[in-house]
Amino acid sequence: MTTMPQNDLDLKLPPFDQLKGVRRLAANRRGAASDHARHHLFAAQDKRTGANVLVKLTSKPGLVYQQNLANEIASLTTINRELPDSRYFPVVKAHGSLRDGRAYLTSSLFDELPLAATIGTERRPDKMVSHLRAALEVAAALTELHRLPIFHVDLNPMNILHRIERGRPIIRIVDFESSYDRSRHTTGVFYDPPTTPGYSAPELARQPPDARADLFSLGAVLYTMMAGFSWTWESEIGAAVDADTELDAELKDIIRVAVQTNPEKRQASVDVFRSALAAYLEGIWPGRTW
Repeated sequence: MTTMPQNDLDLKLPPFDQLKGVRRLAANRRGAASDHARHHLFAAQDKRTGANVLVKLTSKPGLVYQQNLANEIASLTTINRELPDSRYFPVVKAHGSLRDGRAYLTSSLFDELPLAATIGTERRPDKMVSHLRAALEVAAALTELHRLPIFHVDLNPMNILHRIERGRPIIRIVDFESSYDRSRHTTGVFYDPPTTPGYSAPELARQPPDARADLFSLGAVLYTMMAGFSWTWESEIGAAVDADTELDAELKDIIRVAVQTNPEKRQASVDVFRSALAAYLEGIWPGRTW
């Protein structure tokens, strides 16, 4: 029997008519219903295949919300086509609109929870190696993405999903509403992405993004893993890194370069950043294959 909190959805209409066990999720993808500024999340099971799916439904009708979700659908469709064997990204199952105009996307449901769940307000030196390995895996995912070339643009600890399996990090990258697809957006497709203060690259307000925008975000995410969330309430990322006296000098330099305000001063690519981070990790924990 389908169960979910009371709302105005008609479970006899698409996409919910093809699903069972529908339940609202919070923005942190746990099982407690919660409102989100742009969309609501639902977990369910496909009646035909038995697969678990995620339904993202815009919170109200409106052109901006529809454009954001349409952008995510278009980017994921390209990613699914060009990277059919990738384990990093959601797979589009269905999409459309409700009768009231709200748009929806049905995609694969991942078991992992947001990386934010592994980060506290203060730094955890005992998790340093685990965090570095997670950052390396995020960089590997972004390297795949950038070859298309598509850029996520709004990478932060909430839309990187993470868990450990047999001692190795499993990473998923989700929430592509802000993504920039060079093949679409350079031909006049509307682009005005929602962003996350502190994590989205500062140049987004004045120029189209490239791979260095995701590099800035990854640097900010890595610093949050190293230092805890408290920096986000106290200063901007560059100042926080510069003032940090507890980071090892080599790691501090890698992060400092990644979060430069001027994209020209960052590493040339996420792959260059990943190589530097792997070399650092090999230096503090030698003999592994990163």
